[in-house]
Amino acid sequence: MKKKITLDKIISLSPYFELLIRWFYWRILIHISILNFFNKTKKLSKCSSINFDDIINFLKKNGINSDDIILVHSSYKELKNSGKSPIEIIEELKKLVSNGTLVMPSIRKFSNDPKISNYLKYDYKNEVTNFDVYKSPVITGALPSAMLNRIDAYISDFPLNNLVAIGKHSEQMMIGNLDGELPTPCGQNSAWKYCLENNAYIIGLGIELASCLTMIHTIEDCLDEKWPIKGWYRERKFKIIKNNYSELKTIRERKPIWGSLHWAGRTLAKDLVKNNIVKSILINGVIIEIISSKELAIFLNSKNINGYPYFSLNNKLKKINVFS
Repeated sequence: MKKKITLDKIISLSPYFELLIRWFYWRILIHISILNFFNKTKKLSKCSSINFDDIINFLKKNGINSDDIILVHSSYKELKNSGKSPIEIIEELKKLVSNGTLVMPSIRKFSNDPKISNYLKYDYKNEVTNFDVYKSPVITGALPSAMLNRIDAYISDFPLNNLVAIGKHSEQMMIGNLDGELPTPCGQNSAWKYCLENNAYIIGLGIELASCLTMIHTIEDCLDEKWPIKGWYRERKFKIIKNNYSELKTIRERKPIWGSLHWAGRTLAKDLVKNNIVKSILINGVIIEIISSKELAIFLNSKNINGYPYFSLNNKLKKINVFS
């Protein structure tokens, strides 16, 4: 634990330390323990039990009201010691926003996903990826998987950065997500933008938000051609299947190189704390965090003139000749 905190502090000194680690990893494909640093969940001290009421009370104390939209990222592995099943946790969260909306990322796995060794260079070309709204497997955990099975759940038809929701705004936010020519996962017609426009609270349960903060892509996608980094997108074809209906749709997604080689997540994490954007607590060793999407957007829009929190190593690598 002590070594990991030290590594965190070292990498937080400069985004270029983190980028160097990413650069070595993806170029050489050596799995070293330092790469666990980029995993979604921080390894924290375990406890025998956690009272879920303490989590709910923290959320209420920090501004969550019954009519809010809450967008919840979670690690059920970290919440198991509450003694509650995923279904029971969903019920607790729904009670928290009884007049509002509970939303979760239900990001999917596809049969033609590339192997990690080919991830950065994989070219889908004219390949069509099948996305079944109800059946494509979820990779974001037990809670969104359980949400998908609810009869009152509404699910986005967009294949990437998919969302599932229950409650007041759930139907409305999913309307027209695929509209427009070459739409993007978090762009103008997305459920993500709907959440941002309605100041959803982003919540992390057992997971550090800076490592899974999909909402930042809403800023990028809504700026679209005004986003300062060029060559940002690639096109990809999907067959979207919903019961007996299907359609072919070409969408745009961020090229994987940007998130894998240029993303400075530790710098973002440090800056969110420094600017009081994130509220965080450890409850019996389980990290709980809250971010206002409105405050996050204001912060990011004040810094993204150069594409923050993405950075480039090109000039620095030329100077130090790392691979010459």
